[in-house]
Amino acid sequence: MSLDDKEVGRQHEVIGNNVLDTAVCRTTHPDAQWFGNAGLGLFLHWGISSVRGEGDISWSMIRPPPGAVQKCLEKHGPQGPGKVFTPADYWAQAERFTADRYDPDKWLAAARCSGFKYAVLTTKHHDGFALWPSAYGEFSTRNYLGGRDLVGEYVTPCRSNGLKVGLYFSMPDWYWSRRLMSFHYETIDHFRKRTCETDKTYLGLRHEPVVLPFMPDDEYREWTAGFREFCKDQIEELLTRYGKIDLFWFDGSEPDAITKERIHELQPGIVVNDRMGFGDYITPEGVFPKKKPQGWWEECHVWNEGGWGYRSHEIYKPTGWVTAELARIRAWGGNFLLNMAPDSHGELPPVAYRRLDELAAWMRHSRESIENTTLGSWPERCNVPVTCRDNIWYLHVSWIWDGAVVIRDVTRKPESVEILRTGKPVVFSSAESNLSFQLPLGDVSGLGEVIKLEWK
Repeated sequence: MSLDDKEVGRQHEVIGNNVLDTAVCRTTHPDAQWFGNAGLGLFLHWGISSVRGEGDISWSMIRPPPGAVQKCLEKHGPQGPGKVFTPADYWAQAERFTADRYDPDKWLAAARCSGFKYAVLTTKHHDGFALWPSAYGEFSTRNYLGGRDLVGEYVTPCRSNGLKVGLYFSMPDWYWSRRLMSFHYETIDHFRKRTCETDKTYLGLRHEPVVLPFMPDDEYREWTAGFREFCKDQIEELLTRYGKIDLFWFDGSEPDAITKERIHELQPGIVVNDRMGFGDYITPEGVFPKKKPQGWWEECHVWNEGGWGYRSHEIYKPTGWVTAELARIRAWGGNFLLNMAPDSHGELPPVAYRRLDELAAWMRHSRESIENTTLGSWPERCNVPVTCRDNIWYLHVSWIWDGAVVIRDVTRKPESVEILRTGKPVVFSSAESNLSFQLPLGDVSGLGEVIKLEWK
């Protein structure tokens, strides 16, 4: 969870995620075309922060600016930013990260039944802990968990459950950079900007005041080259260890570490997001775009409240919120990458499966309204999200909508108008080229309703 909307932009600036301004050039490889109409993806943020489950993944080791925590609590309530750890205490959680009940097949089978088409696992977040036994660096399952490959254990059930395989990889690596960076929110990236301001706070591994060891230019260039080589080596491991990978999800930017051409040389049919300065689609985070994107796009968001990582007192958004947001995204032709977070044993909390069951129930009657559909005339001609198939419009009435649904500039009469879940006809009226109706409150379920309108 972000500290506030202004801080969201700051986080993106810090780790290079200017997610809506990147020019994309969509791949034409036939194996990648599934992405354009995938609809629903499962994001899985998992790592050593789940041991204590008291703060968000990676960001809980960064000291926030004064007053930011209180602002977040006022805005978001007790599910706010969570506890802040020193980096030393945060990384010590690796000793107790066991994954002893890790069964991704259970997650992915439930996701498949709930309409998910692809999954994306955080192989390494900003904290630098790699979930596979990497031959590069010193902070991975090669040094912990007896060399177990948690990424490989995820890839196999992804395929067996018919989900496209996605891997997330963080370009920022705060463990690798720990001797050079400040663990204060406002100065986290100063070592890269080559600035050291006397009025700024720089914090070390125990959040103690430090003076950053700024290197001479030639030494800094050598360090940067070494870091980029390290990133490239880990990325190439992920792209060559597990057979076909369908999607690679970069977070942060280090564009000179690896080229798009090299990625496609190793995985010709892969889809790549835009956060490295190149990619096939854009990735707005936790916010619906203000204008309709051109080309492929994906909104990533949290189902679990309190941040991207696991929290020991998990609260999940209502499934009605999911169906409403999914409808908006599909009405503009995008995909919805929805996050869940396992605990340190490798288990999703019971509430996650309850939400998945609720979503599966909605999919049983309304799946046709969001799968293999085309964009509708929303908001140009209709005041609720619209998806289309041939001569059918699907009108998505959210769980909290209590007004009239209006379609403007109607030039033909509908053949039928009915609630997709029940088949119950909807009474509508026509006036001045407009068609309108209002559902009785008793007809709207807690998951929202889809109205199937078939034109003559």
